Amino acid sequence: MEEKIKLILKAVLLLTPLIFLSFIHFQVSFFHQTFFHQVIYFLNLFGIEFQAQGYQIATSNFSSIITFDCTGWKQFYIFCALIFLPLGIKLSNRLKGLLFLIPLYFYNLFRVALTIYLMTFLSYSSFRLIHYFLWDFLFLALIFVFWFWWYLNVNGKVELKNRKKIVKRHGKQKTKSCKR
Repeated sequence: MEEKIKLILKAVLLLTPLIFLSFIHFQVSFFHQTFFHQVIYFLNLFGIEFQAQGYQIATSNFSSIITFDCTGWKQFYIFCALIFLPLGIKLSNRLKGLLFLIPLYFYNLFRVALTIYLMTFLSYSSFRLIHYFLWDFLFLALIFVFWFWWYLNVNGKVELKNRKKIVKRHGKQKTKSCKR
């Protein structure tokens, strides 16, 4: 029971800053600008004709503003919180789990560029479906799949080590009792 309370308190402690940062409309200009320029790079790779002004990207029939929330910072924060949430995992294993932020970042870049690309061919009414499917569903699903895979591998190794220790202890006890 005490471990469950520790886990809940840790979750609250990890997620409270996200709530506060969202409330004050937290932004990191450098990260926002870098992300925006990388989206432009992807659009150029796709061969999309567009104009950019400020954080707005306009194509022939679609215009979008790349906000700081488009960078995926909240989703990355949630992923980091998931990595640091489980109890009893070494820091080195947690840091290895953070490497999944790299493919998640590239997925997010691709997601934004693909949304703009698709909107050059589709009507504005399909924007919500595309944006929220690629954003809410697939991005969060990918976060949980990466986290779950990491957790099973890390937790599985911890459990395997514990099982080996138990087997060794029990094995030694059995051989001692057999020698009598």
